Amino acid sequence: MKIIVKDQPCGYKTEICVQKLDKRKVKVKINSECPDVQRYGEKLGVLDIKDILTKIPENKVYRLADIRHSTCVVPYMILKACEIELGLNVKKFFSYEIIDE
Repeated sequence: MKIIVKDQPCGYKTEICVQKLDKRKVKVKINSECPDVQRYGEKLGVLDIKDILTKIPENKVYRLADIRHSTCVVPYMILKACEIELGLNVKKFFSYEIIDE
């Protein structure tokens, strides 16, 4: 499965490729125009279901995210892709609305 993250405020495009290895593990490959995200992606490799479903403070995907912008959506999208690939989540994403008052 591939998810392409684009139109971020930073302007960088990132491809997240996730391949199911077995019922508990996925291989993650990142191709990003962002040097921070590219280096981050090289650290991920194979993730176990425990890595994916652990809460945020201890979650490996978030702990390894040495990314300049704290609002980068790539770590979230990696976890979402992993969950979808393992059949733990649906292929549906959130939407949001910004209201200036």
